[in-house]
Formats: sequence, structure tokens, C-alpha cells
Amino acid sequence: MSTHEARPALGRRIAAKRRSVSLRIPHVSLTARLIILVLIAIFPAIVIQAYNEYELRKARETDIRQQVVQITKQFGEEIGELREGARQLLLALAQLTPVKLQESDACDQLFGSLASQYANYSLLAAADTEGRVFCSSSPLSYSSVADMPFFRRAMRQDGLAVGNYWADPATGRRMIHFALKFDGGAGHAAGVVFAGLDLHWLSEHLKERGLSPTSSILIADREGNIIARLPNPEALVGKNMRKGHAEIMDGNSTGWEESVGVDGVTRIFGYVPPALPPRDFFLSAGQSKAEAFAAIDSATARGIALIIFGLLAATFAAVLGGRRFLQEPISGLVDFATEWRNGNYEARVKVQQRGSEIGHLGATFNAMADALGERHAAQKRAEAELRELNATLETRVEERTVELAKANHAKSMFLANMSHELRTPLNAIIGFGEVMHREIMGPLGIPAYKEYAQHIHESGMHLLSLVEEMLDLSKVEAGKLQIERVPTQPGTLFAESLVMLGSTAAAAKVAVVVDSDPSSWPMLEGDPVKLKQVFVNLIGNAIKFTPAGGRVTISSETDSTALRIHIRDTGIGIRAEDIPLVVQPFYRVNSALDARHQGAGLGLPFAKSVVELHGGILTIESEIGSGTTVMITLPLPRSADAAA
Repeated sequence: MSTHEARPALGRRIAAKRRSVSLRIPHVSLTARLIILVLIAIFPAIVIQAYNEYELRKARETDIRQQVVQITKQFGEEIGELREGARQLLLALAQLTPVKLQESDACDQLFGSLASQYANYSLLAAADTEGRVFCSSSPLSYSSVADMPFFRRAMRQDGLAVGNYWADPATGRRMIHFALKFDGGAGHAAGVVFAGLDLHWLSEHLKERGLSPTSSILIADREGNIIARLPNPEALVGKNMRKGHAEIMDGNSTGWEESVGVDGVTRIFGYVPPALPPRDFFLSAGQSKAEAFAAIDSATARGIALIIFGLLAATFAAVLGGRRFLQEPISGLVDFATEWRNGNYEARVKVQQRGSEIGHLGATFNAMADALGERHAAQKRAEAELRELNATLETRVEERTVELAKANHAKSMFLANMSHELRTPLNAIIGFGEVMHREIMGPLGIPAYKEYAQHIHESGMHLLSLVEEMLDLSKVEAGKLQIERVPTQPGTLFAESLVMLGSTAAAAKVAVVVDSDPSSWPMLEGDPVKLKQVFVNLIGNAIKFTPAGGRVTISSETDSTALRIHIRDTGIGIRAEDIPLVVQPFYRVNSALDARHQGAGLGLPFAKSVVELHGGILTIESEIGSGTTVMITLPLPRSADAAA
């Protein structure tokens, strides 16, 4: 082939290679491609089903809202007819001569005979303008209705007045009153005739509407007292529903809302406020949302079932295809891996289709087997060396643990012994300092000596306090600190601690506020001396690390198991990473305010140890610049122990 002929052939090969590169798609495994195909097939059906579900539910919810509002309006027309019937009855009663002349005996007899004809009213009665009842269909336990809302409304307005829910204290019968003014023939009001609608009759009357078990009807007076409710009238009649519904009850338009009823059923309610006809009543009718959407839910279930069936069918097809196109080629790789697992490191993969993906994988396995064969011996040697190092490391860790335990015990014993040794000379220093300060042996002569003596006394007291704290902490660490368990009033100890620290707080210009009365704290079993020391340490810390003008707030909460005391300050706060460290002995936060105060960092560790010895918990929450909250949780004695 000549040079001129070779160049066009080379150009064609380069162009073909470029086309193959441009058409190459990202590498995806065969299994992943099958999964993608299944998802692509199912995804449109899922989207269509979801869209149809959304549209159906949206349309159905609009229909339900309109339906419940319409049912409520129709229900309002029925209540309006009941209201009009009461007005007609009272108009007829107001025209009776015994009523106008206020003849009690004749009026009682007449009203008693009429009451038997009106089963829906538990009472027919009349009262004069002062509210004194002069006529009733049955004996009453009261003689005046002057303070009842229906009487006051009837006297203030013309036409029918409607009262509020009322239960007769003598008979327990529940009713709502309709009232109407009447005149005595001279053109001015002579009194009020009224009738008590029997709410039991009203509930039975509502049952005749044939509601489904999940539907509901509610009637309430203008104050929100329920006078009729289906279902559950016995449990709900007389309850007040105004809380949470005041806005719609005081409105002047019909509407709807969705909420969960007392029976746990979610309903869509339509309502008519008292400001609209038939007036004076809040009316509501509800329909179960689950019942309303039952047909749609059934259709949704069928759609989901079809989608699942399609997904299973597609998956089944993908599995069959995978067995044919993947399992057989990969079986050679599995055989190779099995041989290697059994120790035959001379086995190799028989590669048949080197251009395929699995063929490339087989070749790679063979190359890997060659490399692993060379490294196998080196790996065995490394494993032996590693086992030897692990054994040596375990021995060293055990030895180090024993050394640390001994060192810790020695430290605790050292602190305990040194604390006892320091106590005697410190007592002498304090004693001599006090003698010099009080000039017991005679005047010192030079005023500066008295000041020096005061410094000696204060320093000695500080050292004694430090030694006592170290001694107590060493006892804790050595497991020798004992606490008494006697009936203790923590509130009394807390109050005494506040009195002790009152002058300190005043000098620091820090306000101490107690939100709860410590005297109401329950009694617990504990060591009063140690607990008081804990309270003094924690309140003193809060005052010490709060700048002038700040506040320390103490609050508490109690349940059947524990007393929790919160001590909050508005001080400098503690960084989050320092909180676990401040309960360690001798640790002090590195801050400008902390540096101005004495202390060895033993107060919080001691308080935490004492609280835990009482079976309690001490926790700290803090934020830099915002303050710190320390919470003490002290367990309460069990009921049997407390009774004893």
C-alpha cells in the first residue's frame, strides 16, 4: 500500500474512533440498567395516579364543604320553625285572662293542663315585672327568675327572647327558656311568660333525622353552652365550646371548618353563627371525612394495586432476563472466587468474551490473582507480627491501668492525710489571728497590726475552708464520705442558705429572686448538713460569677418522683467545652471575672458528688454572655416510705 493510500485509511479509522467516543454513554452496570427500565415503566403510572387522586380529592372536598353548609342552613330552618312555634305558644299564653290578671291558682291549673299537651316543654310559667313567678305548670324550687338571662332579655326587647342553657337544681332537668313580655291591658308590660324547652326531648327529636353513625349535629346557645349534640348527647350537653370557636361564634357569616371530634373522628363541619337566622343559636352539622372519601379511597386502593402488580410483573421479567444475561457469564467468576476461598490460589477465570464488560472483569480478576499470590506470604507474616503486637499492647494497657488506679488511690490518700495535717496549724493561725484582732491580750499599739491580724484571720479561714473542701472531696474519691439519711425539709435548708448569702448578694449588687416558695417543697431523706453546703456553694457561685446589676433566679418543680431546683444567673456563662471540666476538682474557667474571685474549683465537684450520693443528678446548661443554669434533681421517698 502506498503512502497516499495509507493516509485516507488512517483518517477513516480516526473518524470512526471519534464517532464511537461521541456516541459512548456513561458506564452503567447491567443490573442498574434493568432497575432503571423498571422505574421508567412504572413512574408515569405513579404520576398519573397521584394527579388523579389529587384532583378527585380536591373536587370531593369542595362538594363536602358546600354540602355541610347547605345541611346546616336547612337544619337552621327547622330550628327556626321550633323557635316560631315557641313564639306562637307564648303569644297565646300571654292572652289568657288568668295571666293578665296574675291569678296564681287559676293560672297554675291552666298551665298544668296545657303542659301535658306540649311534651317538648318541661315548664310553662309566668312572672311579674320584678321576676317573681306567680304561675307555673309544676311546683318550682325557686320563686324568682329576675337574675336569669332570658328574663332580662325579654324585659329589654320586644318579641321573643331566648335564654341560655340551664339545669334545674332541684330536678336536674336541662332546658333552654323562650320568653315573651305581656301587658295587663293598660298598654304597658305586666310581666313575662316563658317556656322551658326540654333538651332531652330535643336530642330525641334530632335522632329522627336518621343521621349516619359518623355524622354529627350540634346546637349551642350564644354563650357557647351545648344544648344538643349527636352523637354523644349525654357526655356533651352542658359543656362549653366557646374556647377555640369564639371567632366563628361571634361572626356574621356561615362557613366550614375541619377538626377532630371528641370521638376521635375527623369531620368537616358547616356552621351558622347566632347572629344569623334563626338567631340566638350556634348551629353546626358535620360529615365524617373518612366516609365522604370512602369511594375515592377505594379507587385509590385499586390504582395502587394495579401499580404494584405492574411493578411485580416488571421485576419478574427483569429477574428472568438477569438470569439469562448475567448469571451464566458471572458463574465463571463465582467458580473462580470459590476456588480461591478453598485455598486454590492457582485457579484463574476462563475469559471467553474479552470485549464484554464481564470479560474485562474476568481479566482484571486474573491480574488481581497474580498480584495476590505474590502478597499472600507477606500477609501471613504481617498477621503474625500484628498478633504479637496486640498481645504486647494488651499487657501494657493492663499494667498502665493498674498504675493509674494506684496513683489515683495514692492521690486521694495524700489529700486526706495532708488535709488532717494542715488543719492543726491552721486552727492555731486562726486562733492567734483572732486574739490579735480582738486585742484579747491588750492593745497592739500600732493600728496597722490590727489590720494585719484581720488579714491573718481571713487568710486562715480561707485556708481552713479550702482544707475542709479538699478533705470532703478526698473522702468522696476514696469512697469514705458518709451521708445521713434522715427526714429533711430542703426548703428550710434553702431558706437558711439564702439568709447566709444575703449580705454577699447585697455587696455584689446582685438581685436574688425566688419564683416558688421553698416552704412548699416536699420532705425527702438526706443529710441536712451536706445538702445545705450544696445550696450555699451553688447559690454562692451564681452570685460570685454574676456582674453587678445582674440577677439570680431560683425556681422549682415537683412531680411524684423528684424535686427539681433550678438556679439561673445572668453571669458570664461557661463555654460548652468547659462544662464537663468545671465539675472536675481544681478546674477554674479562664476568664477575667473568674480571676477576681477566690476559690480552688472544689465547690461544684463537691456539690455534684453529694447530690449523686443522695441518688440525684446535677446538670449544667450555659451560654457565654447569657448566664448559667444549674439544675438539681433530688429523688423523693416512695409513697409507702413517706407514709411511714
